[in-house]
Amino acid sequence: MKTRNWIYLPVIALLLLLAWYFHTVIAYILVAGIISLIGEPIIRFLLNLNIKGKKIPRALAATITIGGLLSFFGGIISLFIPMVADEARKLSNVSVEEVLLNIQAPIRAAQDYINQFKLTEQPIVIETELKHLLTNLFDISAVGDSVQYALGLTGDIFIAFFAITFITFFFLKDQGLFKNMIMTAVPSGYEERIGKVLHKSKQLLTRYFIGVIIEVAIVMTIVSVGLTIVGIDNAILIGFIAGLFNVIPYIGPMMGAAVGITIGLTTNAEGLDITGMLSLTGQMALVYAAAQLLDNIVLQPYIYSQSVKAHPLEIFLVILMAGNVAGIAGMILAVPTYSIGRVFVGEFFNQFKVVKALTKKV
Repeated sequence: MKTRNWIYLPVIALLLLLAWYFHTVIAYILVAGIISLIGEPIIRFLLNLNIKGKKIPRALAATITIGGLLSFFGGIISLFIPMVADEARKLSNVSVEEVLLNIQAPIRAAQDYINQFKLTEQPIVIETELKHLLTNLFDISAVGDSVQYALGLTGDIFIAFFAITFITFFFLKDQGLFKNMIMTAVPSGYEERIGKVLHKSKQLLTRYFIGVIIEVAIVMTIVSVGLTIVGIDNAILIGFIAGLFNVIPYIGPMMGAAVGITIGLTTNAEGLDITGMLSLTGQMALVYAAAQLLDNIVLQPYIYSQSVKAHPLEIFLVILMAGNVAGIAGMILAVPTYSIGRVFVGEFFNQFKVVKALTKKV
């Protein structure tokens, strides 16, 4: 028996090597799998429709689902392109000298206060450093370089788009295709248990990803409406940025708020003195705080308890450990990975008390 187990080691090593070599293709398959999970409720709804006594063929339902998802995301992109262009135009017109002039008094006061402690041999000049920072921030040539870099990736983006769309279509069209791909690598005798793991994981992940999309949409709406009331230009664009950053657990909302407030101030602070800028900053911060209170108290607990059947503290610790290991990418992937892991250990190691405690709700 031990000799037989050793035989699997070179096979596993070869599989890991192939996975590393073809990591791009595997990434396409995983993204397509996620999109197919999101589209699963749509295709189920279409298949249940009865039109004059006839059912919609699964291939047609898959085509409609793909078309609907592409139209939705394409509509969002086309909606925000003019806003991004307008925001870029406003940023290009920002005068660094005028911004510094408006906040010169408090900067010099802070500078004098710090220098009285003589922390460095030479006096600290905050104004010079801030001017350098703002000049780099609003450097149009840097924006041009970023656009040129993005255009250089057009070919790769097109290949990824085509590959993911193609794979997603067949995942939706051929029910169980993704499962069958995995089952071909499962040793004999484990098919039934692995099948249960895949079935439960699919249910958990479908609910989770749909919940995340709803969460992003609600946060985006709250921030957009709040900033519109405050009087911020392109509030919908800033709200969309907040929603995207909200995908990153815990630190994402703070990053989104920092980016949003910075954009809001630089494009809406014309003619404001330091008091007006502080007031505008405070109003924007209140909008973000309200969105996060709702997200932390209502949305996240509901998503985690209803979709992945896990306690919020449990999720917090998992995300913390994943962030420590793999940074922001680890934090984003922590919950779906942990969900699959819980199902797996619950199926194969349920004789341990700790496993029973962690998986009793799954």
